[in-house]
Amino acid sequence: MPAELRKGSAALYQSALVQVLELEGHNRLTIRFSESGTVLTVPIEEVLPVASERDVLGKSHVANIPPDVWELASQRANAVRKILESKSNRTAEVDKWAAKLGISDRQMWRQLRDFAQHGTTSGMVAQTAGRKRGARILDIRVERIIDKKIEKFYLVPESPTRVALWERIAGACREEGLKPPTKKTVARRLDAYRTRSAQRRRLGHKGAKYKFVPMPGHVEVHSPLERVEIDHTPLDVMARSDDPLCKYVARPWLTIAIDVYTRCVLGVHIGFEHPSILSVALCLTHAVLPKDPSDFDPSLSWPMHGVPKMIMVDNGKDFVSAAFQRGCEEYGIVLCYRPIGSPHYGGMIERLIGTMVGQCHLLPGTTKNSVKARRDYDSQKHASMTLSQLRSWFIEQVLGHYHTREHRNLRMPPMVAWQRAKEAGRDDQAA
Repeated sequence: MPAELRKGSAALYQSALVQVLELEGHNRLTIRFSESGTVLTVPIEEVLPVASERDVLGKSHVANIPPDVWELASQRANAVRKILESKSNRTAEVDKWAAKLGISDRQMWRQLRDFAQHGTTSGMVAQTAGRKRGARILDIRVERIIDKKIEKFYLVPESPTRVALWERIAGACREEGLKPPTKKTVARRLDAYRTRSAQRRRLGHKGAKYKFVPMPGHVEVHSPLERVEIDHTPLDVMARSDDPLCKYVARPWLTIAIDVYTRCVLGVHIGFEHPSILSVALCLTHAVLPKDPSDFDPSLSWPMHGVPKMIMVDNGKDFVSAAFQRGCEEYGIVLCYRPIGSPHYGGMIERLIGTMVGQCHLLPGTTKNSVKARRDYDSQKHASMTLSQLRSWFIEQVLGHYHTREHRNLRMPPMVAWQRAKEAGRDDQAA
C-alpha cells in the first residue's frame, strides 16, 4: 500500500479531490468527495495519492521540524559555533557548554565533529536510531502470501486462531522456497485488518458491532430501588429433591434481582421449574418484603427490601406477560425492556450472575461451564445437595461474601453502600 494513502490524507479519484476516511483491509478504501461529501468504498488501485508539503519537502526539511526540536538544535548549533570561535583552551569551552546543555563532554565533542561535516543548524537535529516506523523489509512474495492467507483463511466465520494462520503462511512460504515470517510479523500485519468491515467477515455483524460501536456501559441512578434488574439463569450444579423418597436430580434455575445503585441482591428464587411468571413473582415478592431471619444464618444481615421505581428485564415471555406488566402498573413500577440483541443493557445483572454462578463450580455435582471443562465428571452421580441446601448455600454466598466484599466499581462493599444510602435518605427527610 502506498505510504501516502493513509487515513485523513488527500487523494484523487476519477480526477476529483477526495479524502481517505478508512483503509478497508489491504485493497480497498473508503473515501469522501471534497465537493459533494459523497462517501464511497473503492479499490485502492483506482485512487491516486496527493503529495502534501511534508511529503514533498521531506520529514527532515527545516519547515517540517517541530518548534521544540528546532529550538534544541539551534541551542546546540550556537554552542558549537561559540566553541569553534575560541582560539585556545577549547577543552574548557567544551566542558562549559556541555554543562549548560545538560549533556556529557563526550556528546559535546561528537557534536563538534558532526557540525564540521554539515555546518548547519538542521544537522544538529537528533535522529532516531533504527528502522522507520511502518517500514516493511519482507520479500514482496512473502507479503503477498500473508495478505492472501489473511483474506482467504483468517477472515472467515470459522475464526481460525493466529497460530493456525501463521502455520498456513509458513507452509505456503516453504512450498515456494521462501523463508517464513515470524509469528510477531504476522500479528503486526493483522493490525491493518482491524476495520469493522474486515472484522464483520470474521466475527459477524453483531460481533463487529460490539467491537467497534460504543456501547452504553454506565447507568445514572441516584438512590436505592431507583432501578432494579431481574434475570434468570441455570445454576452450574445438579441438586436433589428435598423429598427423601424422591430421587429427582436436576439443574436448578436461579431468578435474581439486583439494585443497580448499591449492587445489592434484593431477592432470589431457586427452583427446578423453568423460568415463568411464577418464579418472577416469587423473586419480586422476596425483593419487596423484609427478609425472614430464619432463612439464613443469624450472624448475617439482609436488610435490603422495598418496591422498585423501575425494573429492567429482557424480552422473555415471562417478562412480557400481561400478568407481570399489570402487576408492575398496580404498584406504579416502570417496566423497561432491553433492546433485542443488546444484553449489555443489563450489564449489572449479567456480571452478578457470572460472579455467583461461578461459585457453583466448587460444589459436588457441578456441571462446570462447558463439556470440555467437565471432562468425564459425572455431575448427577456426585450431586449430594438438596434444593433447600443449595438455596441456603447461595444465600450465604450473597450475604457473607458478595455483600461484604469491596465492589470494584463502588469502591466499597454493597452492604456499606446500602447503609450509607439509607442513612443519607433519612437525613434528607429529617432536613
